[in-house]
Amino acid sequence: MEIFYIVSFLLLGIITCFILYSSLKYFITMWKFKNRKKDGSEDDDFKYFD
Repeated sequence: MEIFYIVSFLLLGIITCFILYSSLKYFITMWKFKNRKKDGSEDDDFKYFD
């Protein structure tokens, strides 16, 4: 029974790390998108959002 708790704890830890990584990546991308220049010189990086 203890093995089940260890495995489930590790699985939840891996899932949490994956979600945290995805959220940070999205936050950094949106922060760059929000602070981009208004003249359109950086638009090549954000074609996905346009």
